[in-house]
Amino acid sequence: MTGPSVGCDVVAVDRMRRLVADRPGARERIFTTAELADAVRGDVDPDGDVAIERLAARFAAKEAARKALRGRGPALLAVEVRTDHDGAPELWVDGHRTGLACS
Repeated sequence: MTGPSVGCDVVAVDRMRRLVADRPGARERIFTTAELADAVRGDVDPDGDVAIERLAARFAAKEAARKALRGRGPALLAVEVRTDHDGAPELWVDGHRTGLACS
């Protein structure tokens, strides 16, 4: 098969919490500015449970997208999960909307 397939990934919230707490700059190496802003939308504490859960969900979606591309996918920062005007997650790659939803 030459085209993309289905990708699935799960990320433990506690693992994401430890990653961002123990490795300075990890957030910026993994997530785009828009993803980081979205994680704290609604005046959420950047180090609180809600923000960490949002980051873990985005990381899982980014990894699933890379897996769906059979490991030939772009770097993590090139894969972006944005929230549309209705609050639904959308997948963007290299700054282009893919038309695919993430859920």
